[in-house]
Amino acid sequence: MTDEQGKFQIPCDKGPLIIYGDQIDTLIYILNGIAAPKTVIEVQSSEAVEEVEIRGKRLHYFDIGFIPPVKGVQIATGTNTLIETERQGGAKSSANPRELFAKVPGLNIWESDGAGIQMGVGGRGLSPNRAANFNTRQNGYDISADALGYPESYYTPPLEALQAIEIIRGSASLQYGTQFGGLMNFIIKDPVQTSPFQFTSRNTAGNYGYFGTFNRISGTSKRFEYQAYYQLKTGKGYRPNSNFNQQQGFVQIGYHFNENNHIRLEYTRMTYLAKQPGGLTDKQFEADPKQSIRDRNWFKVDWNILALHFDSKLSKKTLLNIRAFGMLSDRYSLGYLGKINTADPGGKRDMIAGEFKNTGIEARVLHRYKLAKKQHHESAFLLGLRYYRGQTSNLQGLASEGNGPDFKFNNREEMENSDFRFPSENLAAFTDNIWFLGDKWTMNAGLRFEFIKSSAIGYYNQYNIHPLTFDTLSAFKVESSNTIVRSIPLAGAGASFKTGKYSNAYINFCQNYRAVNFSDIRVANPNIVVDSLIRDEYGSTTELGWRGFAGKYFYTDLAVFTLFYGDKIGLAPQPNSTKKIRTNIGNALNAGVECFVEFDFIKALMDSSKIGSSIFVNFSYIHATYISSREKSYVGKQVEYVSPVMFKTGLKVRAKNWQVQIQGSYNSAQFSDATNSREGSGDAVIGEIPAYFVMDLSARYSFRKYFQLEAGVNNLLNSSYYTRRATAYPGPGILPSDGITFYGTLQFTIEVKR
Repeated sequence: MTDEQGKFQIPCDKGPLIIYGDQIDTLIYILNGIAAPKTVIEVQSSEAVEEVEIRGKRLHYFDIGFIPPVKGVQIATGTNTLIETERQGGAKSSANPRELFAKVPGLNIWESDGAGIQMGVGGRGLSPNRAANFNTRQNGYDISADALGYPESYYTPPLEALQAIEIIRGSASLQYGTQFGGLMNFIIKDPVQTSPFQFTSRNTAGNYGYFGTFNRISGTSKRFEYQAYYQLKTGKGYRPNSNFNQQQGFVQIGYHFNENNHIRLEYTRMTYLAKQPGGLTDKQFEADPKQSIRDRNWFKVDWNILALHFDSKLSKKTLLNIRAFGMLSDRYSLGYLGKINTADPGGKRDMIAGEFKNTGIEARVLHRYKLAKKQHHESAFLLGLRYYRGQTSNLQGLASEGNGPDFKFNNREEMENSDFRFPSENLAAFTDNIWFLGDKWTMNAGLRFEFIKSSAIGYYNQYNIHPLTFDTLSAFKVESSNTIVRSIPLAGAGASFKTGKYSNAYINFCQNYRAVNFSDIRVANPNIVVDSLIRDEYGSTTELGWRGFAGKYFYTDLAVFTLFYGDKIGLAPQPNSTKKIRTNIGNALNAGVECFVEFDFIKALMDSSKIGSSIFVNFSYIHATYISSREKSYVGKQVEYVSPVMFKTGLKVRAKNWQVQIQGSYNSAQFSDATNSREGSGDAVIGEIPAYFVMDLSARYSFRKYFQLEAGVNNLLNSSYYTRRATAYPGPGILPSDGITFYGTLQFTIEVKR
C-alpha cells in the first residue's frame, strides 16, 4: 500500500532484501549489520506497478516473453526472446532442442546427437552448424571456440542449470558482435538468496542406456554468495558405435562490497568422449537408419572457461559492468574420413586436433536520463569497449591403427597433412542509445566499429595420387603465411510504437559481417576442396513486427524480415571433378514471416480457475534464394539448409503441482547444396533432406514440497528422419536422428533455513 505520493515501506530485519520486476532492474539491499538505504522506496505511479505485476505474471505462465528495453547494462529492442527454462517442461537432462526452442520462430535445428551434447541452431535461413551464426555467450561472456577464427560452439551449459536463454536480434545485437544471427546468451541461475545452503539433485534414466545426474549446491551468507554444480551424462546411443560420456562442472563465488559494488568469479569445465557411428548413404538409411558402418571414429572435447564480473552503480543513473574471460580448450576427432560409400580399409586413422586459447575483456557503461522532467520513462545511453585475442591451432595427421580412443599423433613433429596456427586480434567500440519519446514512441540507434586482424601461419602437404592405383606419385610441403587486417563500421537503428497497454509495433535495421574462418580453409578433407580466393561475408537485416497481449490471456509475436547475405559461402560441386568445393556461392536474399501465438483458454473462460491450459502455434515461412552469382546456374536456387516452412504447435495443461504438455514439430524439405540436388550423391554429402514431423510428450508432478517427478517420450511416433548431411565429422553422409526415446527424472531439494 502506498501513500498519495506513491511511497511505501517494507519492514525487513533480515537480508538481503531483493526486489524483482519485469520492467525494472533487480535491486539488492544488504541489511545484515550494514547501513541500508532508506526503507522508503519511490515508485513512479500506481499504474506502473500494476503493469509490472500483470505482464510479468502472464509471461511467466507462458514460459517465454521478451526482454525489457533497458536491463542492467543492456539495451534490447526489436526481435528479442527470453526463454524461461525454470518452469519449462520437456527432457531437461538431455536438453531436447525441439522442446527448448519450440516457441522461438524461424529456428532450424540440427540434431547431431540425442543427448544435447552439441547444439546446432540457426535462425532465418542461417546455417545451424554448432550455432556458429549466433554470438554464443554464457552470463554475457564468450563460450565459442574462437569468436573470430572458429566461432563454433562445442560447449553448451546444462539446461538444468539455466535460469533463462536470451536471444537478441536486430539493431541491439550490435552490442555483442557482427554475427548475422545475433546473440544467444545462456543465463545460469543465481545463487539461492534465501538460504545459506541448498542442495538439489536430479537423476534421469532412459532407454538406450541413458543415465544423467545433475547436482547443485548454492547459498548466501551475509555479503557472500556461492554455487557449484556437477553434471554427468552417459549412454549407449540410438545407433551402434555411439556411446558417450559427458561431464560438466561449474563454480561461482560472489561478494557484495556494498549495495553498489559486486564482484563475481566463475569457472566452467566440460569434458566428453563420444564414439561416432558415422553417416549413411541414402540406400543404407532407407534399409535401416539404426545401422552403423564405422567403428573406429571417436570425438573428444575438453573445455575450460574462467570469467570475472564486476558490477558497480556509479550513481543513481549510471551503471558499470566489466567482464574479463579466458578460455583454454581443445577438441580431437579421430577415425576414417573417407566417403561413406567406401568401407573403412583399416590401418592408420586420420586425426584433427584443435587447440583454442583466447582472452578478452569487455567494459560497458549505461547512463539513464530523461529528455523532459515530466517524462514517464528514462532514456538510456550505452557505451562499450572490447578487446579480444585468440590463438587457434589446427593439426591434421595420422594416428594409431587401433579401434580405441587413442588421441596421439604418430609423428607430432611433422604432420602428414597440415600444421597451422591462426592468431587473431580484435578491438571493438560500440554504442547504443534508446529514447522514450512521450508515452508511445521509442527509438534507438547503435554503432559498432571493429578492428580485426586475422593470420594463418603453418604448412600443408600436397600429394599427387595415381588416378587408378591411388598410389602416391609425389609429395611436397607448402609453407603458408597470410594476414588480413580489416576496419569495419556497422550501424543499426529502430523504432517502436506502443499500440496498447501491453503491446507495441516495431521496425529495425542493422548491418552484418562475418569474417572467413582460416581454420575451416586449411583442413584436408577428401570430400571437399576450398576456393583459394574465398572472401568475407557481409549483409544486413531489416524487420517489422508487432507483439504483445491481445486480451488478457492471448499473446502474439508477429514479424516479417529480409536478410541480405552478400558473398555467401556454401558448398557446390566442383567443375570437372567428383569433389565438392567450398566457395562464395553468391549473394542471397532471405525473406520471411514469423508468427507465434499462445492462448490460455481455460483462464480466459474462468479467470479464477486453479487449472491453466495454453495452446501455442509457432509458424515461419522463409523464401531464401541466390539473387546473383558468378555461376549463373545458381541464380534463383534455394539457399542450402533452409526449410521454407517450419511449424510447431503444442498444448500444455498445468495446475499447482503438475503439468502435462504435448507438441509437434514440422520442417518442410530442404537442400544441402547450392545446386538443389534432389537425388542423393553416392557419398550422401549432397542431396535433399526430406520433410519430417516429430512429436514429444512430457509430464511433471511436484509432491511433499521438496520432490519432483518428471517423465516423457521424445519422438512419440518413432519417426524415421534426419536433419543433416555431414561433409566430414561426425559423418560423412546422412546423420539419422534418434527414434522413440523414453525417460524419467526424480528431483529432490534439501534446504537449510536461516
